[in-house]
Amino acid sequence: MTRTTDHPESDMNATAVVARQPICDRAQNTFAYELLYRRPGETTAVFDNPERATAEVIVNSFMEIGLDRIAGNATAFINVTGDFIRGNHCRSLPAGRVVFEILENTTPDAELLNALSTLTRDGYVFALDDYSFDDRMKPFLPYCRYIKVDARQTRPELLNQRIGELRQLPVKLLAEKVETPTEFEFYRDHGFEYFQGYFYRRPKLFSTPKISRNRVAVSELLAKLHQPEVRTRHIEKIVCEDLSLSYQLLRYINSAAFSLPAEIQSIGHAVRMVGTEHLRRLASLMMLAGVDDKPRELLTTSLVRAKMCELLAQRKNYANTDAYFTVGMLSTLDAFLDCTLPNALTQLPLSKEMRDALLLYEGTLGSVLKQVLTYETGDWAALDELRADTAPLSQDYWSAMEFGEGLMQQIGVRSRIPLPTTPAITLA
Repeated sequence: MTRTTDHPESDMNATAVVARQPICDRAQNTFAYELLYRRPGETTAVFDNPERATAEVIVNSFMEIGLDRIAGNATAFINVTGDFIRGNHCRSLPAGRVVFEILENTTPDAELLNALSTLTRDGYVFALDDYSFDDRMKPFLPYCRYIKVDARQTRPELLNQRIGELRQLPVKLLAEKVETPTEFEFYRDHGFEYFQGYFYRRPKLFSTPKISRNRVAVSELLAKLHQPEVRTRHIEKIVCEDLSLSYQLLRYINSAAFSLPAEIQSIGHAVRMVGTEHLRRLASLMMLAGVDDKPRELLTTSLVRAKMCELLAQRKNYANTDAYFTVGMLSTLDAFLDCTLPNALTQLPLSKEMRDALLLYEGTLGSVLKQVLTYETGDWAALDELRADTAPLSQDYWSAMEFGEGLMQQIGVRSRIPLPTTPAITLA
């Protein structure tokens, strides 16, 4: 197993896992990877809900591990159900990076064929999985660029008889479950261009610790996104106040190979860049994949720290105060991911200013974060060295604590925020 971090798996439920299997061309060079569902600790696919399994593969690949780490620049093949296509979930991913495989048990009804027509016209690419020359599946052929044939289930005489009809179509032929040199040579000689199976490699597992997602936060985001006159600032507020949503949005932007016009300056900037419609699809996928509760105290600490950074920036009349909120929120990523902060930030498309603030406490962002962290630990001597005004910091901390407690109570979570040992001061 190839891991994206080097710490042991202490909690299987907090691990994102995806398997990949290469798809090779006639010269046996890797052309693409099929991304496969796996549960933590399992080496084969075991699931009851195919649509949820697809959602977990996408969320884990694009928002947890990162498609760049799993597939590099190669195309990703992902199995999808008819309901997944009808639900318009395909549009949550960039058309140029993914081929969606239509499962062999999918019924080609009018609604699904209409959705495929629209998606293919918009540049989305589909493959027909496990094609067995069944007339029932022929309605899918005009919408598929790739036809996958099971080398173990297709009799050579049937292939010899029916291969001509496939060659008349503008499709690429892909032989799967190729396990021997003889099978490879047979399908290559019959005009197949791509090959997949144990002859090349068994599925390889990738995993990473994942931030637990808050069901209430995702539900709130999804509900807000479906309001007809939703304002962007309302969406920004929900995402900014939840570390997992913030992290996964940034991870998705980086992993999905967006053509970034500029580095991300704040979570609000990321929300505006992605847009409401795209966020709606991402939130739907997160709900479909399933979400868990966050560690309560760590979540509260993130909220208090973020709000205190924002309040201090407002007090100093700094511009772009949501960037200070973002820095405070992201400063707890190391604890959420159980790794060093530099490793946690590696895959996020942050500006140099924000990265230097988080890692080196440089610039105005870093100065504010440093003061907040120092106050949080109750290191008053260090605050004196920073020439920080303790009384306003205390006021900001109590305001941030009320904000954090209030938000946690709104989502039904009671928490106790650690308080610094406050020196004898007179509040203004």
